[in-house]
Amino acid sequence: MPVVKVRLSRLSDSFSNISLDKVIEQLPYIGLDIEGIDKESDIIRLEFNPNRPDFASEHGILRALNGLFEIEIGLPKIESIKGSNYVIDVDETVTKIRPVIYGFVAKRNYSINSYEISQLISMQEDLHNGIGRKRKKSSIGLHDLDSIIFPLNYTTVQRNFSFKPLDKQNEFTIDNILTTLDVGKNYGYIVNAFDRFPLLFDSEKKVLSFPPIINGDISKINPHTKNLFVEVTSTIDKSAQEIISLLSFELYDMGFKLFTSRINNKFNNSMEIPNLDPSKITVESNYINKILGLDLTDAQIIKCLEKSRCSGKVFSNGIECYIPRYRVDIFNPVDISEEVAIGYGIYKFDTLNPSLYLSGKKHIHSIIFNNIREILIGLGFIEIINTNIISQKMLDNFFLHEIDQNTVSISNSQNNEFETLRNSIIPSMMITLSKNIHEKYPQKLFEIGKIFHIKNSNIVEEWYLGIVIAHNNTDYSEIKSVLESLIKYCFNKEVKTPHFDWDYYLEGHSAKILLNELEIGNIGEIHPLVLEKFKLRTLVTSFQINLNRLMELFDINKLRHI
Repeated sequence: MPVVKVRLSRLSDSFSNISLDKVIEQLPYIGLDIEGIDKESDIIRLEFNPNRPDFASEHGILRALNGLFEIEIGLPKIESIKGSNYVIDVDETVTKIRPVIYGFVAKRNYSINSYEISQLISMQEDLHNGIGRKRKKSSIGLHDLDSIIFPLNYTTVQRNFSFKPLDKQNEFTIDNILTTLDVGKNYGYIVNAFDRFPLLFDSEKKVLSFPPIINGDISKINPHTKNLFVEVTSTIDKSAQEIISLLSFELYDMGFKLFTSRINNKFNNSMEIPNLDPSKITVESNYINKILGLDLTDAQIIKCLEKSRCSGKVFSNGIECYIPRYRVDIFNPVDISEEVAIGYGIYKFDTLNPSLYLSGKKHIHSIIFNNIREILIGLGFIEIINTNIISQKMLDNFFLHEIDQNTVSISNSQNNEFETLRNSIIPSMMITLSKNIHEKYPQKLFEIGKIFHIKNSNIVEEWYLGIVIAHNNTDYSEIKSVLESLIKYCFNKEVKTPHFDWDYYLEGHSAKILLNELEIGNIGEIHPLVLEKFKLRTLVTSFQINLNRLMELFDINKLRHI
């Protein structure tokens, strides 16, 4: 989870009529976890959920607390953004590479200080990693406005084009940047597949940025910078709009006046950016009360929304709720209900015991899964539990060459670590091994969980068992003996393992798992390239079994008595 640093002195000064302890006490009730307090450094470290990128800065947290303490309620007020002649011309050659670019200008009459710069850079990285999906979807460029001559031109160049990158003394070609600079090695994969590369020039042909890799050195922010130009490039319009909104409110709270830029392109007409009009969701008060177990009037619901820095009006079809544009986490009535709960006060809710007496028998799945657990624990394995959601990068690291069109992606994910439903259980277990490289070996782990794939346009979920063994001498024979013991002791059956090659297993050291001639899984030694991608320096063997398919082979009534 991302962490933001907030000055204790800023909390005290902002809420001078409230004790600092009281302010800190309220932080968890707006969704912040206190990671640590260092009074000597005047810092409190707060962990926030990636779906609240407005909490990536001190100003965003103060904005929320102002509402909770009823110092400033309702939609955050921002003076009308002034129109300007700051123009960005977009060349159609970027259409298939990184088509979206937005920007705006922020001005004030005093220089930006080092703390503000650190906050902006920290927020920039959090946005890159969250909404920007590690820059793959969107990336941000922050520039010294006074070093730029408008209009700007967003276009593409060839690989041999050269310019001076940020903090470098000499010019580098695009190819050199992608192959020699760390930032190019880390993010070059986003653009490497293309023949041309996106660049943003000013009217004097000076390079401002090579998105999503690096800025040019000419527009570098320095201690004398008073005025900023902010640009966001993206593959998706929505993502760019969200980031622009977040940065607009951030800079406004820093004391900047905002000015629009005009985007001229042939494929999306001309538009003025940013647009900070609030979004709207209509919700019935009965729905909110049912969700929260409360009995609030319309007026009370609106007051709670205002304390959460939203607003609302009563209409015949319900309450029309207005959400500030930077609240990119609010999508539906459930989210509105959560904001009402925060405004009402989470601490006011009482815990209740269940009102129903629950009884019944265990599901057959639970019986079988428990039998599997007992046997594997007896064989020296430790059970782990991973989330069903995984990053696409981790799947790509595991499936080295396989192109699987049946994966289920999560739309509008705010965190690149959680963007795809896993279609195999082993990648999650490889992540666990990679995070435990400093623990003792051998490591013997198992997991019972769900995997997901698309079949006939429908999402199918199935129970799977995954087993991994990690140590320097593990091999196919060891993992196969575990498989055979498990099936023998749990189901009194024998399996067949005919040779078959998968790209994530070492060639010649893997097989299908057959039971009664039905394929129920696979087994093998993990391929060295996979181990390298997960930064593992020891051998790993594994197998996975489709438990749904396995149980289809047995009489359910007989299985209950195994």
